[in-house]
Amino acid sequence: MLMTLYVTDLDGTLLKNDKTISERSVKTLNRLIKSGAAVTYATARSFTSASPLVNSIDLNFPAVTFNGVFVVDSNGRHIIENVFTKKALKNAQKFIEENALAPLVYSYIDGNERVSYLENRLSDVFNYVNSRQGDKRLRAVSDYKELFCGNVFYITLFNVTDTEKCDAFFCEENGFSHNVQADNYDDMIWYEIYSKNAGKEKAVLQLKKLLGAKELICFGDSFNDMKMLKLADVGIAVENGCEELKKSADIVIENNEDDAVVRFIEQRESDLLNRNERFEKAVKSAFDRIKGAHGSVGTQNEKLIHAALKNYYAPFFDEQEIKIANYFADAVSEDGIFEIQSKQFYRLCEKLKAFLPAARVNVVYPLICETKTVYINTENGETAETPKRKNNSLLKAYEEIYSIRQFICDENLTVIIARITAEKRIYYKDEHIPDIRKKSEKKKCFIENVPVRLVDEIVFKGKSGYKKLLPENLPDEYTRKEFLKTAGEPKSSLKLEILREAGIIKRIGKRGKEYLYKTEEV
Repeated sequence: MLMTLYVTDLDGTLLKNDKTISERSVKTLNRLIKSGAAVTYATARSFTSASPLVNSIDLNFPAVTFNGVFVVDSNGRHIIENVFTKKALKNAQKFIEENALAPLVYSYIDGNERVSYLENRLSDVFNYVNSRQGDKRLRAVSDYKELFCGNVFYITLFNVTDTEKCDAFFCEENGFSHNVQADNYDDMIWYEIYSKNAGKEKAVLQLKKLLGAKELICFGDSFNDMKMLKLADVGIAVENGCEELKKSADIVIENNEDDAVVRFIEQRESDLLNRNERFEKAVKSAFDRIKGAHGSVGTQNEKLIHAALKNYYAPFFDEQEIKIANYFADAVSEDGIFEIQSKQFYRLCEKLKAFLPAARVNVVYPLICETKTVYINTENGETAETPKRKNNSLLKAYEEIYSIRQFICDENLTVIIARITAEKRIYYKDEHIPDIRKKSEKKKCFIENVPVRLVDEIVFKGKSGYKKLLPENLPDEYTRKEFLKTAGEPKSSLKLEILREAGIIKRIGKRGKEYLYKTEEV
């Protein structure tokens, strides 16, 4: 499973204003990709148009083209298609002909991608056609019937004069999505029309699921990136992006002319590498300290994990067990107070009342998401392992968060679910592997549970941090049952309740016997 998938827009984001990528960015991206970073792009461009711009980068993951109409492999072959229905396309042709519009129509004819336009209306599409001399896809036609020949999947209008009329027709209810924006390189206004099932945001979610990525980080600069950035785990706008996008983004980075996207990926991948090294040191320090204090770790599973996380967040001994007011904090660093709590969050309530008015508080919930048992024979050194067991359920974590629900809107509170892999090491002397379900055999063994790796952190910072619990594609109004169905998690009722406590979801009435909910703007 991929941990992080980076998806970047091209024009105005990854690309500089002259449509190039700097030599430094190319070298850096290729090095990162070779080291395992998963990087791809989502663009309004076709694969034919996009691929020459990024052919110096060793991209090996599928990409999103035509604003999410297609997810394509590195050779441009379609993996996923989000195209018009026959009904929608028939109505679009009728509307365009009745209103004497002169679009570019993208279609497949005899297996070849073609871009058709009315030859007697060349002036309406002149900038596009003139800038693509020699493009074998271009196809001049004489009438509307010929214009819509083949399997049509995308339509573009330029400098639409009656946008209200077009907006009213090319709407989701009629089977369409559309995007309107100025070209990055000239004064043309593009009015792009595609299926309601397309859109960058929908395609990148399909891609995330296809690749099994745990985290999605998206970069953009324009209106057609807005929804993609909102649904991403981390949505990032470049400084040269539109103001609306920057306001809604999680992070705003430098200008596209400053290699901002590549610099961000490079820094984050470096931070992840440092995180792994830091966690290894934290575990070793905790192991040595506990073993030194007790002679052996034994079954001190909770203590070892607790100590390792304290060392990770506050590595110096004098930062730990700090008295504040009438309470001891597990650790204190420049990032605030840290409380490591594997269960019974409600016991923290009095501490939180004392700490939150004066300081940032991070409550860390350790979640063992993968474990395996390793049997070690101390006589001959032989080892045996059981298959890894995964635990991806966050239900217990949600239960703990809900138990401190009165604090979750406090901007000084951050809840961190630290997902950890661990090994249960069983040392024995007998000839046969012991069955530790039997007390008599378990007593003869030395057992230690050792954290191995910090996989990732799921961070809820203040009220807005809980937005990530919202399922995608919720209707405007919904019942609990509809929320659970959209979330795809039968046991996610606690998500809804946490979102209610955070003020992100509001109960607005009833539909029959069921309560009705609506998502608030945050």
